[in-house]
Amino acid sequence: MQKIIQSILVISVLFSSLTTAYSLEDRYKLIIEESFYVVKPENSEKFLEVNREKLYPFWSEMQKRGIIVGEYKLYSQRLHTLEPHWTYKTVVVFKNYEAVDQWLELRDEVYNGLFPGEGGYKAPRKEIDTITESHWDEFIREIPMKK
Repeated sequence: MQKIIQSILVISVLFSSLTTAYSLEDRYKLIIEESFYVVKPENSEKFLEVNREKLYPFWSEMQKRGIIVGEYKLYSQRLHTLEPHWTYKTVVVFKNYEAVDQWLELRDEVYNGLFPGEGGYKAPRKEIDTITESHWDEFIREIPMKK
């Protein structure tokens, strides 16, 4: 009986090690999209409204479908330097390049399912574009520190 328990313990330790190694390997496949926006103070409320009411539910659905990892996040600067380069930043983490392709294929279908008759995913993007002074995206990846 003791040998069976020891065997189970050894197998579970080995399996958890493999799972952890696989998880670490997978995290380097993630595609992180950071989108930066420069928004005038008078347009801040509208920017936040579109993100909270339209884009957050959209990205939450994409998370449920396994296309993104974690939540859609929105940031503002806490402390400004000499000149703020951006007002808001959104972050989406795709699980891999295939997920980016899936997102491109599904975005109108998903958006129309959540908000029928509003013109697809381009509708909230157009709203954001009209109140944004400047916008750019950066796709980044994590680089392993250990070889």
